Amino acid sequence: MNKLQTTTIDNLEIRYASSVGNFSESILLLSPLPESIRAFEPIWDELASRFNVIAIDLPGFGKSQSRENLLAPITLSEFVIKAIDFFDLGPMHVAGPDVGSSVALFIAQYHPEKIKSAIIGSAACVFPIQAAGFLTNMIMDPTLDDLKKIGSKAIISGSLTNMTKYQLSEDVKEDYLASYEDGRFWDTMLFLKKLPADLPKLNLTAIKTPVQIIWGKDDPLAILKNGEILHEQLPNNEFNILNSGHYAWEDTHKEYADILVRWVNGGYLNF
Repeated sequence: MNKLQTTTIDNLEIRYASSVGNFSESILLLSPLPESIRAFEPIWDELASRFNVIAIDLPGFGKSQSRENLLAPITLSEFVIKAIDFFDLGPMHVAGPDVGSSVALFIAQYHPEKIKSAIIGSAACVFPIQAAGFLTNMIMDPTLDDLKKIGSKAIISGSLTNMTKYQLSEDVKEDYLASYEDGRFWDTMLFLKKLPADLPKLNLTAIKTPVQIIWGKDDPLAILKNGEILHEQLPNNEFNILNSGHYAWEDTHKEYADILVRWVNGGYLNF
């Protein structure tokens, strides 16, 4: 991955990485939780050799600044529109695994002219909520008291053990942990708490934008049922199930990158 940088978008300091060449297609990668844009290091070179690639830590996630009013799918989708305009590469393919999935879908619903496709997966992004394990508690519990007794570092470290095939470097793991220190992890829960309010506003059957759905079949948090519902209801989509848990973009990074390359190279035009 190219050198990590910071810039100001919507009066917030945003961490990003970029690789821009003379390519016709551009991808915007949105950071997953509880990770950062460094989660895309395993697929970065494969994408950057073929496309213009920008990755951003969403406000409040990774190491980007935030405002409380942004921590919801709909408002974050409005921020991402500003980021697309800022990087000035024209309509982009927005790849948002995990928390970026609902954000990308709301862009497709409200601002389809800004994107060529959405690439989503590994998220609780349909309503009624489909989740399991800690994710259910994070979304549905009225308070975070029980989770806070466990501690954010333990929850993040425990979640990362679901990554069984890819060897996460200590440097990257430390970036993930440092991204959510000093209470930042609990601040991101505001986004999850907004899912029950925002997701009913998502009209999947009305979204005409091509959508690539990628899911780990053994995801213990954002269960596969989400992907199945998306596949049934989105008019123009392709559904790929990988042999992984939650962190498909790392654990099955070669297969994940192959899907993105095939899709962005023209697969999306079939829908």
